[in-house]
Amino acid sequence: MLIAAVVCAQPADAAKRSASKKKTHTTKTVTAREAAEAEEMTYASVSRTNPFEIVPAAGMELLEDLSDEAPEIVNDLIAYAKSYMGTRYVRGGKSPKGFDCSGFTSYVFNQFGTSLSASSAAQYNQGVKVKRDEVVPGDLLFFTGRNSRSGRVGHVAIAIDSNPVTGEITFIHAAISGGIRIDRTSQPYYAARYLGARRVL
Repeated sequence: MLIAAVVCAQPADAAKRSASKKKTHTTKTVTAREAAEAEEMTYASVSRTNPFEIVPAAGMELLEDLSDEAPEIVNDLIAYAKSYMGTRYVRGGKSPKGFDCSGFTSYVFNQFGTSLSASSAAQYNQGVKVKRDEVVPGDLLFFTGRNSRSGRVGHVAIAIDSNPVTGEITFIHAAISGGIRIDRTSQPYYAARYLGARRVL
């Protein structure tokens, strides 16, 4: 009888241990850590299948950068234009050997995939008209020639900076005096001759 009792007790103890293991296993599947890991896996799998369905805050900066292509082109264009500072003025010049005003603008813009007409008057009909207080770097600025009362385009330049508070526009151009140089619209000579601006980029 004692032996039978022992034999009967063994299955009962085994059942308890088995139940205890099952209980422990069930507790592990609902721990906070594993629940968090499971949630992360869900987001990760969605991101891999459709990266635009869930966009983390940091990812927004990458998407915004895609729309900044034009400003980068403008920065490069202005830097390129400045690399010719001091190049001599040559009437009808359209190369680094010497530029006139429209030869300079057309040469610079051509390096960035934008074709401009040969004369400043023709360039005044390209792109879209821009109000003076809306000028941004890269816009073309137009002035009359020596006769400020003519009202006809005689000179073109590239805007490199614009101050919305003062209205001051800084530009780079090919001037008869000094060749490729930087000037401002507040200077009396240019202030009296300013005609308008066009955006071609």
